Amino acid sequence: MSDVENKEAEVASEGAEIRDTDIVFDCPICGKNLVIDYRGAGLQINCSQCGESVLVPIPDGMQLTDLDLDPGEILKQLFATRRNYQKAEMQIQSLKAKLTQMQETFIALQEVVAEGLAE
Repeated sequence: MSDVENKEAEVASEGAEIRDTDIVFDCPICGKNLVIDYRGAGLQINCSQCGESVLVPIPDGMQLTDLDLDPGEILKQLFATRRNYQKAEMQIQSLKAKLTQMQETFIALQEVVAEGLAE
């Protein structure tokens, strides 16, 4: 059995499904077997075991330009990112309002406690 087949067998035994398009590699820090879709080639990811930053290897014969998306797909991703950003901004505003309310309540409670101690 080759090294790649051994890695695939180990990862598969951990419950992960390995597809033909996956990149299987070891974390250079802790040795954990990692699996990522081919679109992760060349990216920095955090190891699921040790948390260290790891560079996903680029398989032999593959070029990063192989991963380039067509303009329509890039546009879809851009719109989805903008929608997610707007949702996050709204959540931030909501949380800021709640924080302000909680701070005001805390100050009021501090005043009540201070009055109670002064009596």
